[in-house]
Amino acid sequence: MKLNWDVKTRFGIYALVYADKANIQINALNVLYQNNKTFNAEYLKGETDKKVEEINKIGVSNIPEEELHELLQIINDYYGLSHETENILSNYMIVASFSFYEKKLKEILELSGKFTKSELKNCFKKDQIIKLLKQKFSIDYSALADYDKIEELRCLNNVIKHSDSGLVDANLSLANPKWVIDERIENTYDDFIRLMSAPRNLLYDLSNKIKIQL
Repeated sequence: MKLNWDVKTRFGIYALVYADKANIQINALNVLYQNNKTFNAEYLKGETDKKVEEINKIGVSNIPEEELHELLQIINDYYGLSHETENILSNYMIVASFSFYEKKLKEILELSGKFTKSELKNCFKKDQIIKLLKQKFSIDYSALADYDKIEELRCLNNVIKHSDSGLVDANLSLANPKWVIDERIENTYDDFIRLMSAPRNLLYDLSNKIKIQL
């Protein structure tokens, strides 16, 4: 049996489903990070402790210099791997979160039936989103829920994804002064946690505002 929903009803249901889907995907990233921390704690730290115990048991002075150097290098490698995997994964989570947000934003706009293919193609550009939402629905993009966090997420994504240096730029610092220009971006997990609810909140707010006008 096929349900004959009007555009407004269909939009009201599926737009929120899309927003929730982005939220589920972003929460899955958090699970991935926690699983990685567990691996680091249970395996890498365990292996590091074994090597330290091995050195202590034999006694540093009783280990040939070359062998000691090799054991210390293994310890350093385990520590470095643990540190780097968390940094890299946390950075990936920022990029993936913004990508999930962008894709669901496009799907919600398409669902409204008010955008051409050409317009949808350009809606990944911030200035175009602002322009199109204003033209189609008189919606102020910057006034939507958690817009400031989305803007920070966007700028952080751009630095991680497009900057060879990995240093904070003026746009990111402007989005949130906590980011100091020319400082290196390392582990962004705490920022991910702080920003992770923003995509769902903004998409919910946008969906509700569009629905009113359909």
